[in-house]
Amino acid sequence: MTAKVAALLAVLAMAAAGCGSAGEEAGSTGSGRPVDVGAALPADVQAKGRLAVGVKCDYPPFGYIDESGEEAGFEAEIARRLAEYAFGTTGSVAFTCVTGANRVPHLTTKRIDLILATMNYTPERAETVDFSTPYFNSGVKLLVPKDSPIASFADLAGKPVTTTTGSTASIWLTQCVKSAKQVAFAQTSEAFSAMRDNRGVAFAQDDTLLAELASKNADLKVVGDQKAGSPWGMGVRKGDKPMLTWVNAAIEKMRAEDDFWRAFQETVTDEGSRRQFQEFVPRPGNSLTYPTGEIFQC
Repeated sequence: MTAKVAALLAVLAMAAAGCGSAGEEAGSTGSGRPVDVGAALPADVQAKGRLAVGVKCDYPPFGYIDESGEEAGFEAEIARRLAEYAFGTTGSVAFTCVTGANRVPHLTTKRIDLILATMNYTPERAETVDFSTPYFNSGVKLLVPKDSPIASFADLAGKPVTTTTGSTASIWLTQCVKSAKQVAFAQTSEAFSAMRDNRGVAFAQDDTLLAELASKNADLKVVGDQKAGSPWGMGVRKGDKPMLTWVNAAIEKMRAEDDFWRAFQETVTDEGSRRQFQEFVPRPGNSLTYPTGEIFQC
């Protein structure tokens, strides 16, 4: 593991206890005037003067705490753009660190207004939250040492594999590789470190995260065919139509102005990863849709 990645994981480990920033951020930009996205911001959000967003804080390059202690990553940048639409400045956002296991409870108990935290669409999740239109696409693969004999999900039978609680990877393995011995953690950094410590023969997670980790660790590789492929959506409280309408209008504006791709380029520096995933974000002429069939096919 490179010194840079080790330092990043140390920062992420400190973030595991939780985070939150409600004040105006340093370097906040914007005109100070809300942006008309074609739908009204809900009155309860307007009254608070901040957009409360749940993000991952240990999931580079999508959401993490940088060396200055600030929220960073692709999804954090999207949240700042949404805040600018809502209130006129990118700093009008209150971040809360969430995990796969607690992001929905944080939303349903109104601790946050919006989930923007690597949440794949599944019919089961759609029973408890309303999904926005998609803003990214992903699936599950495996991260293993370069010299590992593990080449596919079938090779996990009877072996320990690290995962994160509540993740799509964990759900798929539970249904489709039942003999695999999941070693589950609340935090992505913990699951990654456990694989590094040989407590699992592989780390199962979204392919986009794994590609980023492999690009920074020459002794690791990504293997396996993509499983449980499904776009990511932002989550709003079930039945909150005004919020869903505003979020979808904001997503469409960002898509039309190519802001998703701009944010991805700013936060994903590896050219190979950029090329691999450039069709995975909504862009002018490229809209993402949710699958209509079974997601967890084995």
